[in-house]
Amino acid sequence: MTQFDILLRQGLMDANLEQYGRVLQSADSSEPDFSPRYLRERMRLLAAPQDWEERRTRPAPRRRRIPRGVAVAIAVLLLITAAAAVTVSLWVSYFGGLDQRQQEIIGDMEISGEKTEQPGPEKTAAESLLPPPVEHDGVTITPMRILGAKNKLYLILEIRAPEGTVFRPDETYQLFDGIQVPKERRTEMIGFSGGFTVLGAGTKEPNVMIGVAEWQASVDVGGCSYVVQALYRFTPDGEKETVFGGWDPETGPTDSWEIPIPGDLNGDRVLEPDVEGLAMTDGGKTMTLLSMSVSPLGVWWKYRLDGEDPWPRVRVALRMRDGSEVEAAPGQLTMGDMGTGCTATVDFAKPVDLSQAEAVLWGDAEIPLEQGPEK
Repeated sequence: MTQFDILLRQGLMDANLEQYGRVLQSADSSEPDFSPRYLRERMRLLAAPQDWEERRTRPAPRRRRIPRGVAVAIAVLLLITAAAAVTVSLWVSYFGGLDQRQQEIIGDMEISGEKTEQPGPEKTAAESLLPPPVEHDGVTITPMRILGAKNKLYLILEIRAPEGTVFRPDETYQLFDGIQVPKERRTEMIGFSGGFTVLGAGTKEPNVMIGVAEWQASVDVGGCSYVVQALYRFTPDGEKETVFGGWDPETGPTDSWEIPIPGDLNGDRVLEPDVEGLAMTDGGKTMTLLSMSVSPLGVWWKYRLDGEDPWPRVRVALRMRDGSEVEAAPGQLTMGDMGTGCTATVDFAKPVDLSQAEAVLWGDAEIPLEQGPEK
């Protein structure tokens, strides 16, 4: 065991001693509530509190006192680690389970609140690209994590409603939100598809909700804005109540919480195979590809259409090096016009390791992929 491991373990014990003590005395299972690892340790101590008491009171003549500066650094590290563990568990809950490689992909791609290092000859610390919280009319919406590439976007949000608001896990909520494209980029028909999944309602605090907003678009969403305009609650009778946000019958929404989306959403993770001119004929229509982008989150392509069906559907999958195939999730979004070309996009149910992908299967066509992004 390294000296750092020893200090880390000691810091964990020192930082949580008071909280463990409250648990042992009150046996209150609702407090404290940190990472899953913390909860497992807490349950173990509740089952055998004498183990903790024995360890806490055991003489340790060889233990050296940790310098205050080191103890503070360890405490900060523990807080950051706990916060990261909570966020990872949110992604796991949202995607319905993630293996180690999928968690690594998300960890490499997501935009978080920590500072990052820019690559280059001289690496310097750069401020996080994560937008700051947005407050309006007593409601604060905080982006906790952003995961995106090209036209696909996920945001983990903390929504803090005014004091007195009570969210309940057994109730249904609907977020009125969307993507706003800058005016100078509105040169063609644009399509969006999105939704909001509640992961925690009133569990952290009565007036706090945690959820994931998911959006896919026919355009690159980097540099756009994510906008929330209202939150609704549905009663057991099916009635819709407004939690926050307003609506004017003539002008529409009266409130807005706008979060700018970073301009470069993991562009280095996007592969762009050479597909221009590749055509596929199906019945009375012909689709001719103009371009294609493949990311760990989904596939986006632009094409010219000749035929009567304006919104054709295409099977899309990835063939992996081991011979398996990763099918795109249901829900193909198609938009565009005959002048500039149509666009279509599909996403994957979970992030895919492109370094293990050999080809895109687009209908009957097989499109080779060059070596994927570095791990």
